Amino acid sequence: MNRLLLIIFLLCMTLKPAFTQDMLGYVEVKGSVKDGLRPLPNANVEIYANNTLLKLETTDITGNFAFILELNRDYEIKFTREFYVTKIIEFNTDVRQNELGIWLFQFTVELFPDIEGIDFSFLEKEPVGKISYEFNYGEFEHDHQYTRKVHERIKDLLENYNSARGDAYEKVVKRADSLLKNGEQINAINAYRRASILDRSNDYPAEQMLKIDKDLKKSLKGYDRYISLLQNADSLFKHHRFRQARFHYNLALDIVEGSSYARYKVKHINQLLPVFDPSYIRLQQYRRFLAKADQLVSEVKYREAIDYYNKALSIQKGDTYALKQISFLRSQLARKQNQSDKHRKYQEYVDLADRYFEGQAFSAARVAYLKALEINPDQRYPQIQVEKIDRILYPEKVKENEKDFPSFTKVERNDIFLNKLARKYPNGKTVEYYDLPGKKITRVIIVENKLASEYLEVRYDYGTFFFRNGQNISRAIFISETNR
Repeated sequence: MNRLLLIIFLLCMTLKPAFTQDMLGYVEVKGSVKDGLRPLPNANVEIYANNTLLKLETTDITGNFAFILELNRDYEIKFTREFYVTKIIEFNTDVRQNELGIWLFQFTVELFPDIEGIDFSFLEKEPVGKISYEFNYGEFEHDHQYTRKVHERIKDLLENYNSARGDAYEKVVKRADSLLKNGEQINAINAYRRASILDRSNDYPAEQMLKIDKDLKKSLKGYDRYISLLQNADSLFKHHRFRQARFHYNLALDIVEGSSYARYKVKHINQLLPVFDPSYIRLQQYRRFLAKADQLVSEVKYREAIDYYNKALSIQKGDTYALKQISFLRSQLARKQNQSDKHRKYQEYVDLADRYFEGQAFSAARVAYLKALEINPDQRYPQIQVEKIDRILYPEKVKENEKDFPSFTKVERNDIFLNKLARKYPNGKTVEYYDLPGKKITRVIIVENKLASEYLEVRYDYGTFFFRNGQNISRAIFISETNR
């Protein structure tokens, strides 16, 4: 067996403690149910602990099943199907004290049809296999000695089994043909169903059932509803809704009283209900909902994640982890929505300003650009547009100010410019203040060893920006390097 070691990330510490403890160790069981070499779909895999049914799985079309067993418990796994002999496997998941991990265990179970004259009744009480933890190897293994003893008992019973199975098939098919000839279509279908199990390689029973089914749809009132009720009941049964499933099977029996399948399912449910504990299924659902929600969070699908956390809360009301996650995700969605609204509003003002600008309504354009900058002061485009408009609306004022102070948007802060500053200003720090159209500027010139740097703090009515030698810098850098 391959053992998968459990890796516990620090990230897991954010999960609800009880939830993480439940999931720190388990055995993942996978396998298949077969009839000889053929896979057996729709077989029931019933999982019991302390004589209580915890869960029921159904094999898929390929006969495969999968489920999880928690550590340090005794389980009984029962494999059942209509017309087949039941088999039981005991699974003990006790491991070393305080040992945590994930183990993978795989096995195949072979079921064979129940045939009159061959007594397999001991299999309904005695397990065909026992699985437990092998402390020497740290893996789960079969009790091979026990398995050999059981197989010897089964081998004796199977000595003439194949020939008896063939004889049983011929007998049942003849009976089905006779029933059909006498017009007993429902009883004929029941017999053909059993025949199809006894010889799964023979297509004749299935072909006969298909013909009868077509005839009954035409001749038997309510037959379509009968089929629909069986399908609904099967779905409810697979989802552990046994009482509702039984109700639907009984409704089907009201239409087709002789349905052996519906009678078998009602009998099976009556056996399961007294020992079924739905709380385990609810716990499993709770875990799946949380796991799915956490996965969706990692995929940044917050709305879908909230839906699954709410599903978990419907099972474990007041669960702190789910409540905290929902609160956090809603705050994230609100922040995103706010950013989206902010961006949309910003773009609306820019688009409006652009239309005014193209129509040469410069005053209105200037107001709209300033509104856009109030929403998002970091955007350069509206700033540039406002300066263009100022040159159009206040050309003389701009020229007058630029005599004393060159525009920081047009003059390149290259070595020539900085060398001129170093020659013009004394060693140390010089601070200048300018009041220009639409902005106020604090200019700091620092000269050290004949090298100059220019710092600008530009204040608009919509925000403040900082520059060093013509490049944007943060307020923190400006304060740190200018000691202001």
